[in-house]
Amino acid sequence: MALVPGGLWAGNLTPFSRNENQIAILAMEKDHTKTLAAILIMSIVLFVFFLTRSRWDGPLPEREFHPAVMVELKGDIPKPGIYALDSATATVAAAAAMAGCPLEIPAAVAPQKLISGQSLEILRHQSEITIKFARMPGAALLAGGLKLDLNSASMDELLLIPHIRSEIAASIMERRREKAWEQVDDLIEIRGVGQKTVQKLQDYIEISAHNHP
Repeated sequence: MALVPGGLWAGNLTPFSRNENQIAILAMEKDHTKTLAAILIMSIVLFVFFLTRSRWDGPLPEREFHPAVMVELKGDIPKPGIYALDSATATVAAAAAMAGCPLEIPAAVAPQKLISGQSLEILRHQSEITIKFARMPGAALLAGGLKLDLNSASMDELLLIPHIRSEIAASIMERRREKAWEQVDDLIEIRGVGQKTVQKLQDYIEISAHNHP
């Protein structure tokens, strides 16, 4: 090396300086390789994710929906009360089992299908049982989110329904003694009952032969 004007040294780099440059270049190449590898791995992960997702984006198979059947059980059973059963399996035997009935249900009625609003009274006579079928009381029906039958609900039960005053309940009873109600919309025939009131009553009453005792 030689001293040049300005006090700077000029000449070839020392072997030590060349080695440092080579190490720096190799380090940069190594980092670049790691970056490319990371990008490749991320691309593969994203590809697999979207490929898997596309397989499940199609419509899922429809599940069969079975509405609940609300029934009341009482009598000589350990656990009387109101029960919700799957409509596909709502039988007398299934309901009795839920209520803890220890005796075998008679074969004639065991497979009988139940409907919402029914009341079963299970009575025990020594080693045998009998079952009485009836309609659940109006208060129990409404408490269970069920509707009253417009053609069988009593005066007291009708008065449990919001928007029904005593004079309206009396008119309902009087009208059905002459002719059974065919649809809830016919309540508009009663004085003091408008279309808006009829719409509100749809949530509490219905025309259903199944609710008769």
